[in-house]
Amino acid sequence: MPGIDGLQTQHASFIRQQTQLGTGRSGNPGVAAPLGWQKRNPVHNAVPTPVKGPQQPSAMQRWQALETLLFQSEFQQIPIMAALLAEDLRLHPDPDIYQNINGLLMQPELSLAIKAILLDFLSETATPEALSQLLDLAKQELQSSLYILVLQAISRIGDNRWHGQFHEELSPALEAAWTDPEATDPALLAALGKAIAVVGAPQGVGQLLLTVSGSTKNTEPEATNRIKQEVAFKAVPQVRNPAAIKVLGASLKQEPVGAPAFEASGNALAAMSSVAATQQIADWAKDAPPEGARNLEVWLGKIDDEQALAPISAAQNQSTQSPEIKMVIHKAAANRDNLNGALSAASVIEKN
Repeated sequence: MPGIDGLQTQHASFIRQQTQLGTGRSGNPGVAAPLGWQKRNPVHNAVPTPVKGPQQPSAMQRWQALETLLFQSEFQQIPIMAALLAEDLRLHPDPDIYQNINGLLMQPELSLAIKAILLDFLSETATPEALSQLLDLAKQELQSSLYILVLQAISRIGDNRWHGQFHEELSPALEAAWTDPEATDPALLAALGKAIAVVGAPQGVGQLLLTVSGSTKNTEPEATNRIKQEVAFKAVPQVRNPAAIKVLGASLKQEPVGAPAFEASGNALAAMSSVAATQQIADWAKDAPPEGARNLEVWLGKIDDEQALAPISAAQNQSTQSPEIKMVIHKAAANRDNLNGALSAASVIEKN
């Protein structure tokens, strides 16, 4: 997305800085424990149980505290309060807080640095309400510097897998924006395409694949369709959500070798480096034509997890492959066996 990454400021990445400090005492990435919490809950990704003590602040009280910190430029305290507020809003959305944030973002006299912090907060909160606010902002007439920051926030909305999961509830709004005939700006489409892919909901990934293949029925200008095809082609390989594996596998089998959707699907499955994703590639290879050998060799070379190549070793005895496909599979299986042997030898030496 041209120009967006270059405008990211130190203030706009404040929550990401908090995440780099560790998980905090709450057990959730980037969320520090509020005062009164004295131990980590042993359940992974569970919200800690407060010990007896003073009543915890409400979400509105935390927002008011964050607003004060913003205007006082207390940049060391902002990440902590913002992370706590984000967790509150994930559990209990508060329309008044989102409205207050929007009010600040629309104040022309407010510094771009503070607006960048607020946009980053919305992106890191990563709720449907936060996304809706970002999408509404993208439709408004904004200064170019603010508009780029809004697009950057949209593109990152799926990056934060809070509570350790992909948030597919974000996909419907992104898909609706993607198909909006008024969405013609290439930078906006790039942000939407990347976000849909990273969230990885099956329906959203399917929509991107339809765009890549040119199978979508719309009345958009040809130039817009070309932009969308290019964006979707680049976005699909960023899919990592296991829920999309079957959609990618179906596209791999349905599209002819060399077609853009075929290439994008295979690249995404290979990049996942999981047993389930590789199994889709192995299933395709059963009846793959000889000209697919080059693609297969490239994809298997991208799989960087030895266990993920297990379906390829199991596929050596398949009788329906072309000689070219069989040769690639045997080569990949041999490389895997050699790697296993080297690892076993290294383990023995280390024990001795």
